Amino acid sequence: MAPIGIFTVLRNAVSVLFRNFGVALFIATFNGGLGAILADLATKWVYYYVHPVDKQAQLLTTQLTQLAVITTWGCTVGAWAAAASIYLWVQHVKQRPVSLYEAVNFGLNRLARILPAHAKAFFIVQLGMIVIVPGILFGLQYAFVDGIAALDEQEKNPLNRSRRLTSGRRGTLFRTFACFLPWWIPYQFALVWVLQGRGPGWQFAGGLMDSFVLILLDLCMVQFYLDLFRKPAPAPAAA
Repeated sequence: MAPIGIFTVLRNAVSVLFRNFGVALFIATFNGGLGAILADLATKWVYYYVHPVDKQAQLLTTQLTQLAVITTWGCTVGAWAAAASIYLWVQHVKQRPVSLYEAVNFGLNRLARILPAHAKAFFIVQLGMIVIVPGILFGLQYAFVDGIAALDEQEKNPLNRSRRLTSGRRGTLFRTFACFLPWWIPYQFALVWVLQGRGPGWQFAGGLMDSFVLILLDLCMVQFYLDLFRKPAPAPAAA
């Protein structure tokens, strides 16, 4: 049985997201929109109440504050959002309806298991993105961490297993990641700072959109992960 293709994965992810747009909107609002607002408030507090000796130091302090809040939020609330996003695919595979109540609880019930692995992978990728290339490599290695942590209760080390399972498949994963780079690179390295001076509404909109992209990415990665365990249909019995 041939591996699932990138186009099919992307089409499935978009279809599942828009079929369950209300639940996805709640996940994106709570994770991305609210996270962006909190990062903006923390940055403004530092800007107005912490007074470094010069403008450069002040700019560096505010940027580090925003980065710290975004990273902390992504490590914690982002873990819940990842599990809740994977729930959308689980229900799609089971051909069952999606509900907001079940999505929230699916994430909460798995939070203790997914949070340590998600937070470690997220932090390593964020750290690697300081010079970009290591961040991309780490992102490819840990692409299956959320799916493993959310769906495999027996696995004790999702990061190690993700590294093993993605080995030999990172070219496909990179091409899938590349589909999201036209949004992700401008947002992470420029737009997030531009929106900082535009008010909380713009910050909220940017975080919301970024979270939608992350939901799509989670929906793509869980498909690749589960596709590894497909088994060919048994041969028909001899006459």
